[in-house]
Amino acid sequence: MPHVSPWWSEEPTVTALETSYGPSVDGTDPTEGFIIELEGRPVGFIQRYRLDDYPAWCEALGIERAAGIDYMIGVAELIGVGLGPIIVDSFTKLTFERYPDIDRMGVAVQQANHRSWRTLEKAGYVRVFEGMIESDDPSDAGPSYVYIRAR
Repeated sequence: MPHVSPWWSEEPTVTALETSYGPSVDGTDPTEGFIIELEGRPVGFIQRYRLDDYPAWCEALGIERAAGIDYMIGVAELIGVGLGPIIVDSFTKLTFERYPDIDRMGVAVQQANHRSWRTLEKAGYVRVFEGMIESDDPSDAGPSYVYIRAR
C-alpha cells in the first residue's frame, strides 16, 4: 500500500517475505511476528525482539536490556483514526510481560515517518536521539529518531 511502501524495504513478494520472516516462523530467529487483527480481519503486522539478540542493532541504538518492536497498519482507512497508539501501547505492555528481565523498549523510526513517531509519542515513548543510525538495513537509511519507553 502507498502509505507503507516508503518504510518497507523489501519487495512485497512471497520469496522476499519467506527470506525475511521464514526464520522467525520456523523458530530459528528469535524475533516474534504477529498479524494484527481487528474484528477478525487482518489489518497489520507487529513484531518484537530482544535487542541483545541482535548485537549490532543493540550497539547502533545504544540501548541495553531492552526489546524493540516494528509495526505497520496495512489498511489505509485505519490510518489516522487512533488505532496505532492503542496497538503500540498494548503490545508494549505484552512485551514487558513476555520479557520480564528487560528494563525498557527501544524503537528507531525514520524522521520522515511522522505517523510512526507520533504513534510512539502517543503510546508513552520518549525521544532520546535524533540523527543517523549505523545499519546495513536499507529501511534505516536517513535521519532517524530513537524512542524509549521504560517499564
